[in-house]
Amino acid sequence: MENKHVVKAANLNKIRSILFKYGSATKAKLATESDISTVTVNGLVKELVEAGEFIGGELIHPKIGRPSVHYHFNYDLEHYLLISIQETAGKLHIVAHVVNMRGDIQITRNQPMEVVKMSAIIDVVTEILAQKLAITNIAISIPGKKIGSEIAVSWHDALDGWDLESEISGRFDIPVLIENDANLATVGYCKAVEIPDRDYVVGIYYLPMSMPGASLFHNNGLFRGQDGLAGEIRYLPQLIGQELPRSFEESVQNLMDILCIYNSLLAPHTFVIHMQGLSQQELEKRILENGVLQEQPNKPNFHCAASFDKDVMKGLEWLAMAHLVFMNLK
Repeated sequence: MENKHVVKAANLNKIRSILFKYGSATKAKLATESDISTVTVNGLVKELVEAGEFIGGELIHPKIGRPSVHYHFNYDLEHYLLISIQETAGKLHIVAHVVNMRGDIQITRNQPMEVVKMSAIIDVVTEILAQKLAITNIAISIPGKKIGSEIAVSWHDALDGWDLESEISGRFDIPVLIENDANLATVGYCKAVEIPDRDYVVGIYYLPMSMPGASLFHNNGLFRGQDGLAGEIRYLPQLIGQELPRSFEESVQNLMDILCIYNSLLAPHTFVIHMQGLSQQELEKRILENGVLQEQPNKPNFHCAASFDKDVMKGLEWLAMAHLVFMNLK
């Protein structure tokens, strides 16, 4: 009996995954794509329609054969509040979107943090939740990292000691998910351009004339290391204790050295680089001119991402929907 329930759950998730991808499909297409019998698909679709996950749509009349119903995925079944704490011109501001399961924006807010206090985030959450749109969970990106539920390392130490997770979930009884913004930018870029989950991806976030950080992404998950310290590039031997780069050129040279190190140690399929002022063309030129990268046997793909903030928001969607098992099926 237990095996029967396991098989049914797996089949339901297959059907969910397929319709989520296509948006709409007939039972026949769902059966073909899932390799599940038409009889079984009929029962599964009926159950998903009754649960409100699928919506029965228009009747399609083909030139040959019987008419069939197109079913649509109900992307409004869940909504998520995505909050990004971003830096612009040396100041923090809050960008908040409420999105459905397809990423369609229902509500949006963008406001400066006049004073960097946790209450500013709570005020945004309070105001948005007052709109009475049911929120499944809240995903927040931070310019820092947390250990346990508390932020331990952050932008100019301004967020250190904040426990957003406990404070917000305790007040509003909604699950809260918090992640480093550079990690989310790497994930978001991978999702946006559909880099295969099986690929090993190293993301490099590097604001010129500052210290870089790295993200390690594989099989739809982030590798964090002990206490989330994986990817702290600033502690590489050649950078630890050193002064900040004094020019863009010096920063780019540091980047090339970092790429050589990570390419040797991890041999990733793909590098995703967020570095303001660096173009894809310039990156490719530097790679061709770099003797170490040319000699190394691993030949990864190099992507120079255009928008850090946009990729963070895409990463927040991934974080908010992590509880949906069918999203990870291929």
